[in-house]
Amino acid sequence: MIGFKRLIHSLCCIFSNRKSCNLFHLFIAGVLLFIVTNDLEAQGKKHDVIYLKNSEVVFGRILVSDSVKGIRIENDCGINLLAFSEVDSIQQYRDFMKTPVKTRGYYNLSSLALLFGEGRDGYVPVPSLTMVNGYQFNRRLFTGLGIGYEYYDYAIMPLFLDAKYFFKHDVISPFISLKIGYGIPLQKYDNENWYGDNYDTYGGVLVSPELGVAFPVGSSDAFLVSIGYHHQQLSHDSYQYNWQNPEDVYKRRVYTNFNRISLRIAFIFR
Repeated sequence: MIGFKRLIHSLCCIFSNRKSCNLFHLFIAGVLLFIVTNDLEAQGKKHDVIYLKNSEVVFGRILVSDSVKGIRIENDCGINLLAFSEVDSIQQYRDFMKTPVKTRGYYNLSSLALLFGEGRDGYVPVPSLTMVNGYQFNRRLFTGLGIGYEYYDYAIMPLFLDAKYFFKHDVISPFISLKIGYGIPLQKYDNENWYGDNYDTYGGVLVSPELGVAFPVGSSDAFLVSIGYHHQQLSHDSYQYNWQNPEDVYKRRVYTNFNRISLRIAFIFR
């Protein structure tokens, strides 16, 4: 526990701003609380789940597993005999997942993240709120369209394609994720000069790969925690004035690449 506290303190010191540090502590505390609660709930007897190649799922207790005679599994409907050629994979789940995991269909993913990096306000993290609606093709692959709200030097609305791949399904399921899209400005750029100028803003490319783990909640839903890299390109107009000739104005486009470390929590509904 002492080593963990030192690790959190070291990460926090990267973001020297006190407000940033407090937000980071709250974020980590919430994640740990859910993990501990979920782990206690997961204690119990395991059950077998057989995933068939036709996307059907059979839940129960395996009585016999023979490469020649096949698999005999017992559940509330009786005893089923399955051929090995029909089986895609076999998993074990604990008592709290007594119904089979959903293997395809619509899903909704809502998330909250803190994007850490240096900006106009120092190292204060940038909030990121996103929602993805998509389709689950199988137990591992999820794709969808997302929309969100983020604030850098001004507010933007990211629109993106989101893809997630889960490596396995158990009490903890690791996954990789990738967002590719475009950030649309919602405000003009405040130049903060004595003229009070507000310049036109322009969107840019969004790329965000992440690594994370999912904690199942019931038979279909899950709580996700991830860390990743977040890149957002934005630009705005800038004007330079000739003091001797006010009508002589030089206009140029200023590009800014925001590179952030993302810490994200999310909940998926299926």
